[in-house]
This record gives sequence, C-alpha cells and structure tokens, in this order.
Amino acid sequence: MEEAQLNEPHRIVYRCEVCLRASATAEECHGRAMVHCDAGCAGDECTQPVIDIEGHLLTRAPRWWVFRHRRGTSPLSE
Repeated sequence: MEEAQLNEPHRIVYRCEVCLRASATAEECHGRAMVHCDAGCAGDECTQPVIDIEGHLLTRAPRWWVFRHRRGTSPLSE
C-alpha cells in the first residue's frame, strides 16, 4: 500500500440488507438499521474483487462487501 493511502480515512458506507440501498449516514430502511460497512481506502486491497489461489475471479463484488459480516476478521486474511 502506498504511503498516501495510509493517511487516507476509511470510507464508511451503510447498506440495506433487503434492497442493497447505500447511504453515507446511518439510516433505517425497510424498518431496520442499515449495516455499517468499512469500505477501506481507495485502492486498498479490500476494494478489489475476490480471486482464488489460481487467479480465477470468484465474484466482482469488492472484498469488503463479501466479508462484511465477519466481525473482527480482516477480509485480507482469506
């Protein structure tokens, strides 16, 4: 990771688990709180799609989205 990225704040997004609506602030959607997601810094590895050990693309979704429910586990540890 470049030095400039180390000083950048993480991008925080809130997503509705029902309709996937995104918001920059914590809101309610479909009668429940939106999920807090740390989207990392721009260009960070967690913003890249998930690729298996052989280099095959497993999903186009960024790693932070795929691993959003693993509290306390880094999406980069996979």
